[in-house]
Amino acid sequence: MSSTPAPASGAQTSQAPAQSSSLPATPAPPLDPTIREFVAQELYKRYKQTRASMGSNNESEKSKDASLQETWESLPEHLKASTRAQADDIPRKLELLGYRMAKNGDAATNGLQPIEKFTPEQLEYLGEVEHDRWVAERIRSGWEASGKRDSSSQKTPFFVPYADLEQKWKDVDKFMVEGMFEILGLTGYKVFEKN
Repeated sequence: MSSTPAPASGAQTSQAPAQSSSLPATPAPPLDPTIREFVAQELYKRYKQTRASMGSNNESEKSKDASLQETWESLPEHLKASTRAQADDIPRKLELLGYRMAKNGDAATNGLQPIEKFTPEQLEYLGEVEHDRWVAERIRSGWEASGKRDSSSQKTPFFVPYADLEQKWKDVDKFMVEGMFEILGLTGYKVFEKN
């Protein structure tokens, strides 16, 4: 488990005091339910994009992967629920860095500059946070450890610490986290440091 990187602005230190990646110091407000489904669908599009960029040419493997459907509507319900859980975790991830999301023009953000991207250290940290969240969510959902990946039968070889993942799978976690700025922007939200 890594310590929380410092926010990107202001005086920077390489690491903030160690803190559990599972619980922020104060609970983050929940994701606005009016944008939840949209955010989940955009996360799914981003997931498909990164998986396509991994360049698997094995069509039989792709066809067996229930997580790679043509549309959100054709995605199995347990995988939709998983993506919604990922969307719901956005405020907590921001809270871990001392950030929050707010609508454009929110009076509480008057004069504050929005955060445009994570530092490399923050991105690595949140990639690990996302992996830990994903593992816990999959275990709660009844997935099983297996030597081979098969989302149709809920089996995965990824119940390992983030540090033990192949770099390409770490990059998937980081790509998903990095996309929250763009996705939130589509909903009228931006990321700001907490006052």
